[in-house]
Amino acid sequence: MADSSRDIALALLASRETALPVTLRVDGQVLEMQALLRFMPERRAVYSGLLDGQPVIIKLFSSHPRSRREVQVEQQRLAALAEKQVPAPRVLLRDHPGEAALLVLEHLGEVSAKVRLQEMSAENIPRLVQDLVALTSKMHRQGVIQNDIHLDNFIFADGDWHVIDAGDVDVADGPVEKSKALANLALLLAQFPPLSLPSAQQVVSAYGDSFSPQQLAQSLKKTRQIRLRKLVKKALRNCTEFVELNGKSYTGMGRREERPLIDALLNGGLDALLEDSERLKDGNSATVGRLQVQGESLVIKRYNVKSAWKKLARQFKSRAKNSWLNAAYLGLVQVSTPEAVCYLSNKQSGLTDREYLVCRNVDGRMLPEICEAGGALRDQALSQMADFFAVMRLMAFSHGDSKYTNFLFQDGQLQVLDLDGMSREPGGGLEQELADQRERLFESWRPREALAPQARHEFNAFYEARIKSIESWL
Repeated sequence: MADSSRDIALALLASRETALPVTLRVDGQVLEMQALLRFMPERRAVYSGLLDGQPVIIKLFSSHPRSRREVQVEQQRLAALAEKQVPAPRVLLRDHPGEAALLVLEHLGEVSAKVRLQEMSAENIPRLVQDLVALTSKMHRQGVIQNDIHLDNFIFADGDWHVIDAGDVDVADGPVEKSKALANLALLLAQFPPLSLPSAQQVVSAYGDSFSPQQLAQSLKKTRQIRLRKLVKKALRNCTEFVELNGKSYTGMGRREERPLIDALLNGGLDALLEDSERLKDGNSATVGRLQVQGESLVIKRYNVKSAWKKLARQFKSRAKNSWLNAAYLGLVQVSTPEAVCYLSNKQSGLTDREYLVCRNVDGRMLPEICEAGGALRDQALSQMADFFAVMRLMAFSHGDSKYTNFLFQDGQLQVLDLDGMSREPGGGLEQELADQRERLFESWRPREALAPQARHEFNAFYEARIKSIESWL
């Protein structure tokens, strides 16, 4: 690598903001970085790009001792995978000069298991689950385990699933220990939509009957809880998806890709924008308005301070922050909710004062109106409501306020609103609480209350059928 290329490589490792594409010359070959895929400041950067016109994955490693070990380990593991006949990308170029190390791998394409999952209809997902479970079983028998197993690390190419990110793969001489294999399999399953899995018995059969369905269900339940806690916390720190917001008088978090929109909101002043908005709610505890910013339809919810006591309580519990985290959680468990753009806490004399949550606006119809209209959409809406309650039971969380006005159907898709009172870990008595919430959903259908009994009957039929389909995981 020439000196100029080495300087460029160091710049790429120093900042995620480097303008792309960037071209390097390595051993007489032209290497072009086109898109940033992953970034760890001054440690590692991963790009998609071209090597003499051929699509490749480009991994840059810094001189940090841990980074040096990572590049060495990845090369060793890729060689071991090839020896054990586990499909994985080939190494096309290595370079270890100066302060930056380079590893170029063949690009197997963009069809990851995550992409395939997003494109699939619900009835086809169990087949994908079983295919990946079978591959994972093969790896475990060969002594191979993906420590950071996730759907982006499986790529479908040339009619087969391949394993990527070998740097976080362990390879042993004998089969993976049973307890580790079970935990690893549970982590894979935890990444699928909760209601999409085949039965526990079918998964165990696809793996090879090494443990019981009950063992697998218990392991999955524990793994889901740990994984979700960890992922929700990412919404409170700088990372690829989220960005910390800090100013003279506010703190908060936002979506990184929405930073220009957030800056426009801050420049306009949230209170001033709310004052000129279409008012949706004007209460003592909260003010809600709908408005257009940079061509985007948004809803601003301001959490007001009603008293000195409420202001004191806000120092310990933030409704805006809780709603922000709950929105992140629902996204992880495949429940649709208006996308949260940012939340902000206003500071006065070092104390939290007013708070704000900004979400994208959704328009739609409510359940009583849909049920009155009848037709196929009625069944779809009641079925989706039943699925939402089944997800709450399976994943052990509670929305907290299931009145029908907190649910909208946009283009036939359920949108869950008002996440202030949602509890992600409600503790004991959850089944009774959810039963009470199912009743509350149909209690106040004015002016369509005469429709409620029949709708409740149909809803219960959908709910019981869904619970039966997932009972092996409960």
